Amino acid sequence: MAQTLGTAGCLVEARGVEVTFGGLQALRGAALTVKRGDIHALIGPNGAGKSTFVNCITGYQRVTRGTILIDGRSIIGMSPSAIARRGLARTFQTPQLFGRLTVAGNIRVAARREDRAAPRDETMFRLGLGARYDALASDLSYGEQRLLEVARALACAPTLLLVDEPASGLPAEDQVRLEAVLRDFAARGAGVLLVEHNVGLVRRLAHQVSVLHQGGIIASGDPDKVLADSEVVAAYLGSSQQGPQP
Repeated sequence: MAQTLGTAGCLVEARGVEVTFGGLQALRGAALTVKRGDIHALIGPNGAGKSTFVNCITGYQRVTRGTILIDGRSIIGMSPSAIARRGLARTFQTPQLFGRLTVAGNIRVAARREDRAAPRDETMFRLGLGARYDALASDLSYGEQRLLEVARALACAPTLLLVDEPASGLPAEDQVRLEAVLRDFAARGAGVLLVEHNVGLVRRLAHQVSVLHQGGIIASGDPDKVLADSEVVAAYLGSSQQGPQP
């Protein structure tokens, strides 16, 4: 039986994660934790290393040095599918759907339903996709595809959900739906790691925020305090000429 190494109540613990590509160090001792019942936002300017960090946690990127635990057990060296079996589901910046399947078909695959009776998934309706039930995923708008990715990930019944910029391209009413679904999911004792540029959404939704800059975490904690931190503001100003906005 695998030894449990993590802190009680933590779904993800990343400690001292480093990734080197040749002479380039993409991550420098990056660390964060996601606790049960929490939504933890990972933010940072473009090029900060967020995608690399996320890919390390989900098994798409090899870690040069460091530790990543999911539910107290190391996932270093494991494949993405093996990590998914540990209870992690994710969405991507660019939706990765089965375009030739319907909305219901995508949900059915995620839920491992082999019968032809398409499941009437509650989350699909809560995200406003009920009327698109029989539509091909390839025929959905970009925003609808993003919402379907979230619904499909949740259909896997994960304990940990990693969502990568889920609010991108969504109108305000769909953002409200998305926030409610993520908030309720975490409230059931699961965890969410949210990678997002929409700072207003982060303020409303996240319990904790970590800021990644030049491969390292420069601030972590309460959203209001972190987003007001002078080093965080400088990091955004230095890269995009625009600091975090409410």
